[in-house]
Amino acid sequence: MTPEALRQQRTAMIKAEALRLGFSFCGVSKADFLEEEAPRLEAWLNKNMHGEMQYMANHFDKRLDPRLLVPGAKTVISFLYNYFPENEAAQPDDPDVPKISKYAWGEDYHVVVKDKLFELVSYIRSEIGEVE
Repeated sequence: MTPEALRQQRTAMIKAEALRLGFSFCGVSKADFLEEEAPRLEAWLNKNMHGEMQYMANHFDKRLDPRLLVPGAKTVISFLYNYFPENEAAQPDDPDVPKISKYAWGEDYHVVVKDKLFELVSYIRSEIGEVE
C-alpha cells in the first residue's frame, strides 16, 4: 500500500470512529501555521469579541500554530459535537422562574466531549500506534 493510500485509509477509519462515537463531523488537516486566520483572530480579540473569556487571548501564537502546542505535530483532527440535550424538558412559563440555558440541562459538555476524545485516542492507538 502506498503512503498516500495508507493515509487515506487511516483518515477514513478515524472519521468513521468519530461518527460512531457521536461526533457530527470530523476533519483532518495538516498541522501548520494558520496564516489566513491570524489577522482575523487578532482583529476579533482587539475588538474584545471574546467578552469575559480571557483565556481566548492567551497563547496567541499557539492558537495559530498547533506545532507550537504539540512539538512535532503533523496532523490536526477537528470535531463538531452537538451537545444540545436530547431530552428536552419544558421550562416553566412563569416569568419569576429563572431560565436555564439548554446546553446546561445535561451533563457538562466538557466532560462528555473529553470522554469521547479519550475513547477515540484509545481506538487510534490500538489501530495505528502511539500518537500525541
